[in-house]
Amino acid sequence: MRRIATHLQKFGVAVTVLVAQTPLEEALAQVTAFRPDILHAFHAFKAGIFAFSLSQAVAIPFVVTLTGTDVHEDLHHSERGQQVRQVLEAAAAITVFSEAIAEELTSLLPSVRAKVHIVPQGVWFPPQENWEVRSHLNIPTSVPVLLLPANIRKVKRPLLAVEGTAKLRERGFKAHLLLAGDILEREEGERVIAALRNASWAHYLGSVPMERMASVYRAADIVLNTSEHEGGMANALLEAMWLERPVLASRVPGNQSFLRDGETGLLFDTADELAYKAEQLLTDAKLRQRLVRCAKAWVQNHCDPTTEAQRYLQVYASIR
Repeated sequence: MRRIATHLQKFGVAVTVLVAQTPLEEALAQVTAFRPDILHAFHAFKAGIFAFSLSQAVAIPFVVTLTGTDVHEDLHHSERGQQVRQVLEAAAAITVFSEAIAEELTSLLPSVRAKVHIVPQGVWFPPQENWEVRSHLNIPTSVPVLLLPANIRKVKRPLLAVEGTAKLRERGFKAHLLLAGDILEREEGERVIAALRNASWAHYLGSVPMERMASVYRAADIVLNTSEHEGGMANALLEAMWLERPVLASRVPGNQSFLRDGETGLLFDTADELAYKAEQLLTDAKLRQRLVRCAKAWVQNHCDPTTEAQRYLQVYASIR
């Protein structure tokens, strides 16, 4: 949201961001004072229901950006599914990050096909603060570090990152694992914290401000994505690719929509394969350099945040 708002403002668009948990009466007061032409919700369930209510109250059209959770989980849920369908039917436009998600959505809900737009994600960092992550954690520069930058949720499978790193250590590498993200699901958070108590080589950094994330990426030798599914282009992977960090991701359609195994990154299915391919990245300098070079070029060609903002402007113009 911050990236998109920043770049829309460069085109002269006035933007204000509302948190979906804001009480409706307070949100209505803010919307009435701001007088927007369009409401834009990110996540059909988490924010779309909120935007739908606001839209009905103030008679302003709204756009919804779908995520993997919306399509793979919420649309199939016995209760949430009906609410998400109602939001999508009422939205003036729907944006998705990839063609694969567009196809999956329209196969489930053909009635919305005409208002679905594909808007690939951009990559952007705000001005950065230097953070010596390895020094902070007392990890020597000679020790391999794997990073999972993801909020703690079951769908992100953080325990798979722990298991895979443990197997890499069994292969003779004194690797450490960093987890960076909010705990969004209490039970999953408890499982992760319990697992980390028995793994002195695994470190939970908590929620890291965007102003420090470049330092976290640069502290890592490999950046992981262990998600059960993705809604398209995972921001964290794109950011890692931009910063020339090799990426190792779960073999799921969202990741496969932009990662080419052996070309711009490596893909895996199991914890054993994660460990095996991590070993490849740590021991084969030519492979690592080639992947990093190709990944950086891909992001430069496909993930310009200015182009992303322009595409959103086109979506907005189509409904005004």
